[in-house]
Amino acid sequence: MGPASTARSGAQPARWLRSALASLLLSAVVPLALATGPVPAAAPIRAEPMEVAPIEAAPIPSEPIEVTPLHQAPIRLPDAPDAAVLAELDALRRIATGRTGAAGQAAWQLGLIHLHGAGVPQDSGEAKKWFERAHQQNTSIALAGLAWCEIDGCQGPANPAAARQWLAQLRRTHLPRAQYLEWLVAARLAPLRLARPGVDTDAIDEPLPARALLQRAARAGDVHALIELGMESVAAGRDTEALQYFRAAAPKSAVAGVNAAIVADQLQIPRRPQPDASRLPLELLNQARRHHRGEGTPVNYTEAIRYYRLAEAQGSAEARRMLALIFSRPLVDGGLDVAWIKQLGELDLSQETPSRRAGGGQRQLQREATPLIDFLPEAWRNRMP
Repeated sequence: MGPASTARSGAQPARWLRSALASLLLSAVVPLALATGPVPAAAPIRAEPMEVAPIEAAPIPSEPIEVTPLHQAPIRLPDAPDAAVLAELDALRRIATGRTGAAGQAAWQLGLIHLHGAGVPQDSGEAKKWFERAHQQNTSIALAGLAWCEIDGCQGPANPAAARQWLAQLRRTHLPRAQYLEWLVAARLAPLRLARPGVDTDAIDEPLPARALLQRAARAGDVHALIELGMESVAAGRDTEALQYFRAAAPKSAVAGVNAAIVADQLQIPRRPQPDASRLPLELLNQARRHHRGEGTPVNYTEAIRYYRLAEAQGSAEARRMLALIFSRPLVDGGLDVAWIKQLGELDLSQETPSRRAGGGQRQLQREATPLIDFLPEAWRNRMP
């Protein structure tokens, strides 16, 4: 037998083996299929529809929406300096920043202009800068400006005690003004004196703090010291004496001239007789208001509180309400808030509910805006608001 015959004879058993295996598989699957039956077709999965409630939007209002209009009042900005003022200021700045002998005086004048808002917006910080420059240029009166900035607070809180270092130097060249400013420091540092209830109704003639300084400055002709002594005299009921002080200051102060006219008018009014007991509470209340508001007399909160207490003791409900408000807002150290007391002077407490009082027609005694205003040239004073 050749090789080809041998290969064919080997392939036959292999074909037989495959046929046998196929038959064996068929014999196993067919009976199983007959026993179990056909596989049922899978039923389709049906999803039930979800019941979604419709979203109901709120009905649009039929009325139109009203928009509050913006305030239509025009915004008022400070008036800009005119061309002439700007030219003068530029000229002063060139001199003040130069190297001439007039530099210090020009810087001093610029400080006064900015301090008083003469033709320019008021700016005490800018004023202090020019006062410092004037001092650096050896302008001795600039010490008054630096002292005032400490007393009144040109930059930051006022610190009257710090003014003394400048006033000690100012004494050498401008003694009367230094004395007045020293008195002002003492007055600012003095605590507010409180009157006690039950005092007699006549005015308490308490001297001003450091009054000797004020008197020395007035004797030397200091205009602000004269005005202050006039104020003190009016408060004490010495109108004739007050008129003399105001008239002495009037040539250098328009404010003093107005004060003199007010006092002169008061001297023409006959003195009223003492009120009867039924009108005493109202008379005491009116005296308290005068001192509180500065009507025909200098503002004096100590006297105002004293008269309010006397009126309260006589049964005045308005005085009681005012005292309750005055003492309702003490300072941290327990003292009285002078700014708060000043605001209360604008209230009408005749009813249980406070209201703003109507403006009174009575002229009020005044002090100058600052104790430096008399150094400001008249042309610039006329440019003040």
